[in-house]
Amino acid sequence: MQFREISAGAQRYVVSQAGEGTDVVLLHGFPDTPYSWSEMQAALVAAGCRVTVPWLRGYQPDTIVPRRRYDPESIGRDALGLLDAIAAERAVLMGHDWGALIAYVAAALAPERVRAIVTFAIPHPSLLRRTPASLWAGRHFLAFKLPWASRSLRRDDFAYLARLYERWAPGWSGAVREDTVRRAKEALSSPATLEGALSYYRDLPLAGSALMDRVPMVPGLIVGGTRDLVAAELFTATAELLTPPSRAVIVPGAGHWPQLEDPAAVVPEVVAYMAQLHE
Repeated sequence: MQFREISAGAQRYVVSQAGEGTDVVLLHGFPDTPYSWSEMQAALVAAGCRVTVPWLRGYQPDTIVPRRRYDPESIGRDALGLLDAIAAERAVLMGHDWGALIAYVAAALAPERVRAIVTFAIPHPSLLRRTPASLWAGRHFLAFKLPWASRSLRRDDFAYLARLYERWAPGWSGAVREDTVRRAKEALSSPATLEGALSYYRDLPLAGSALMDRVPMVPGLIVGGTRDLVAAELFTATAELLTPPSRAVIVPGAGHWPQLEDPAAVVPEVVAYMAQLHE
């Protein structure tokens, strides 16, 4: 991937862009980088799309703007600002993990700018319930709010980060996984980018928010695995909240990275959904 810097207002973006046609934006999550979208970007370019893959704010030094917050509305507006920066009136927003939340929020803020959303591993926040099991599964949300979180995460060559991959995707192994972990460690190796990545958690309101609960009135493809942190039926329930054509893809045996754990199943589904949007 080749990256270049663009800007919209005060926010700088560092993006890879390829292809011509329907605008698609691929948004990575934590702990991850844009490189995880390489195969998806290539498939969508071949399908006739202009595909923009940004580093999320905070994960790359040039994206950091002092004193800017990382609360859900701010990061949702980042996606809309990126559309301005690439001169896209509308786009399909595809997001994994935090990128999924950004897609939900951006589509709720400005549905007229979002042709559709495709989300991976995160159901719509309005469906999440606080139970002992869910609080335990999501205990990192609390851990990353603590003052010593960056020190803990960096310890022993990011051993905690590696454990997250094992816990969130217990059936995933091989060269792609190892490369994904390596790139995540590299991206978070500087104090500034590590603080940026943790700021998403620190600025997330624990009580939720009306904006996060707002269901976007756009179509969507919702992708999840059967071995992720949340129940697979929540991905189906999310698709049922959205406008047609919307559906869920549940990947048997996949954890938190279904698009990387089983690309042979997921990538064709995404390409087919893009074709469906044009029918």
